[in-house]
Amino acid sequence: MARWRRSYWTQLGMTASLAALLALPLVSVAGAAAPTTTTSQGAIVGGDGIGTPMFTTVASGSAPDNPVTLPHWSSSFTYQGTTYPFTMVGSAPALGSATTTIPTVIVPLSFTFSNGVTLDGTSQVAPTVASPIFQNASFSSGTTQFGDAMQRAEFWNYVSTVSPGYHVLLGAPTVLATQSYSVPSNLGVEFTGSVSGAPIGLLSYQGFNQKVGNLLVSLHISPGTIPIFLTFDTFLYLQSVSVCCVLGYHGATTSLNGQGMQQVNTYLYAAYSEPGIFGALPGYPSIQDISALSHEVAELMNDPFVGNVVPAWSVPAEPQYGCSNLLEVGDPLVDYDYTVNMHGVKYHPQDIAFAPWFEKSPTSFSINGQYTYLGTYPTYAPGC
Repeated sequence: MARWRRSYWTQLGMTASLAALLALPLVSVAGAAAPTTTTSQGAIVGGDGIGTPMFTTVASGSAPDNPVTLPHWSSSFTYQGTTYPFTMVGSAPALGSATTTIPTVIVPLSFTFSNGVTLDGTSQVAPTVASPIFQNASFSSGTTQFGDAMQRAEFWNYVSTVSPGYHVLLGAPTVLATQSYSVPSNLGVEFTGSVSGAPIGLLSYQGFNQKVGNLLVSLHISPGTIPIFLTFDTFLYLQSVSVCCVLGYHGATTSLNGQGMQQVNTYLYAAYSEPGIFGALPGYPSIQDISALSHEVAELMNDPFVGNVVPAWSVPAEPQYGCSNLLEVGDPLVDYDYTVNMHGVKYHPQDIAFAPWFEKSPTSFSINGQYTYLGTYPTYAPGC
């Protein structure tokens, strides 16, 4: 078992969303009452009160002109005289039916805390592989994987007309060897949830990033493959355990050499979690199982290189993001989850905002004219 040394991976790019997260109010994880956030759907209630569920990004600068990386396409939109270019995974949906399949690997991460408790992502590999992240399920845009269903729904104006066979799929994942670490008490803590009764691990964001950065190098993962770093009931705190909890992120790293054709590796981290750790909106399930992974899969497909800038937006339901200008499709809708039944097993992906919401388009070209998959927001993004 590797020892988690007290050293940090220097993050090459801090996004605006992470800066906003660092300004969150402090909470205590010891016997805390669940914080209350009021949304248009009501107050979030329940949970262990360990902090606000949130997500961020990690970037290493702009992608080169001709990167060696995932298949991708680019376009742009104009708002109030400013043109906003963007890049997404797959092929352009306007160009007709095409299927893109992205090779995927799962890297389970296991952490043994100073109290002797181990939380091992390996235990959740099987349900992850069996989930709608990788298996076909019924969505309004077709019977397919979650990420593909969201892309098809987002560009339904094309899928329903000229591109009915359009797909962006994750390949059957290869599961790599579990990476195990011992966590010193100054870089992490484990305890039992006061309400959920679940074992909960909290890790230093910086220390965790260092491990992911090292693994991206040591595992020699192809730039055409998406690695998923999977934890179980293990979340990240930013400055201290009082500023919690990052449940997932996605990022991109660019090689130094290549003369405009550098390798760009994309990747994501997500926590597979048990129900009840975080509170829930009335009528919605609490964050659990693949919620964080669905958030990050959708965001990586819509912003693989963490460089898609959009008109500034802010929503009262997600104060942890402040005023954002990133095309991060999950961030405006944290806590808005729903249930997908698969052979008697219930999974809980998150609602996703569509491109017209970020473009502030007066009409939506997405499925049913909606701005999010569930239709949570009836119109486009409010400004800051």
